[in-house]
Amino acid sequence: MATEPSSVQRDRMLAHGKSKLTLVQFLAADNPEAIDNYLAETQRAVQAEGGSRGHQLKIDQVLTRGEMPYQYLIVDNFPSSQALLNAHENTRAVRLSNIREEYAILVRPNPLIKRIAKGLGFLAPALIKLLKTAEVRDLGDFTDQVDPETDPVPEAVKIFSSEDLDQPFFMMNLNQFSPLKKRGESGKSVYNQYALQILPYLISVGGYPGIYGEFLGSFIGGRNDPLFNSWHDFALVYYPSRNAFLRLMSNTPRSAAEIRREGLKKAVLMAASKTNQIQTVK
Repeated sequence: MATEPSSVQRDRMLAHGKSKLTLVQFLAADNPEAIDNYLAETQRAVQAEGGSRGHQLKIDQVLTRGEMPYQYLIVDNFPSSQALLNAHENTRAVRLSNIREEYAILVRPNPLIKRIAKGLGFLAPALIKLLKTAEVRDLGDFTDQVDPETDPVPEAVKIFSSEDLDQPFFMMNLNQFSPLKKRGESGKSVYNQYALQILPYLISVGGYPGIYGEFLGSFIGGRNDPLFNSWHDFALVYYPSRNAFLRLMSNTPRSAAEIRREGLKKAVLMAASKTNQIQTVK
């Protein structure tokens, strides 16, 4: 597995020039000391280039598409492509000595989405009553229409539900829209309809998109990487607890779930949370 970008990936990243970029890294390290060393050195390098670290998370579970080799999810924000390259090149030694595998993507976030969702948080009590999302419903009714390419695997949901249900976490989403036009619309347009329908439900359970943005391409990782794909967007959605996510999932209207499946070709969902070693900036 790669830990460095190819020359083509490097040039494509630099082509973004002075645009603000977010680098999302999926990492595998052999031991906690290795990731601690990597995080400390890379955060200093990011800050030295005028950037900031948005999130440092441990991947708890993959809910779709089987197991992945990655253990950590790191999100860094940069003021330009050159700043990103400088920070990356200045940390090559610590990366090569501490990181076993890496897949990294470039994202252009839309901060307005987060501001709107968080700003509407005061509506949560009213939305709970209106949408009836106070309790977790029986998930068994929602497993008969599961699409293995886009939906959480029922067995994975059972494992997810058996953990600490009061634990705050982020759900990482990578989406590839359907290339086929359905209802005379593109996959992206259909998925956007789902996003609008699900937003009140998300707000009702206290969640919000911490990051939502356009996928600009892979920065590290090739076709042999299990996450490699022509993704279209990336989201890191905050939930105040696992129970909140289960309330959302079990109360989502079947019609909305069907619209989501129509709009997507593939999706990856990962639950990620902070640990004693990995601190989260919300």
